[in-house]
Amino acid sequence: MTGKKHFIQDRSALLLVSTNAFLALAAVVLISLKLNASKGTVNYIVSYRASLGIDSYAQGTFWDIMSFIVAAVLILTLSVLLAVRTYHIKRELSMAVLILTIPLLVLLIIVSNALLILR
Repeated sequence: MTGKKHFIQDRSALLLVSTNAFLALAAVVLISLKLNASKGTVNYIVSYRASLGIDSYAQGTFWDIMSFIVAAVLILTLSVLLAVRTYHIKRELSMAVLILTIPLLVLLIIVSNALLILR
């Protein structure tokens, strides 16, 4: 046996980390391109509540949409930290954390895009 591998030496872990980093970067770029920071009075739709009827769309500011960028970076950072810390306990747990981050980032991209199109 060759001994224990480290997180940095595991190719599948690095592939998942790079996939998550690409998705987080894509989320940041796509959201940034659709924002209109030049006008301070632009209101964005930040949520949709079907049960409210006519007032189903809630409006917010530029900073409310910026929270999607913060969320993408935070999700990426926490998932990588959690994966690194759990790698020495069980490799499969670390891989599960990284794999489950992918749909989370994809959903963040879909939701932010849907809300920014409604603007």
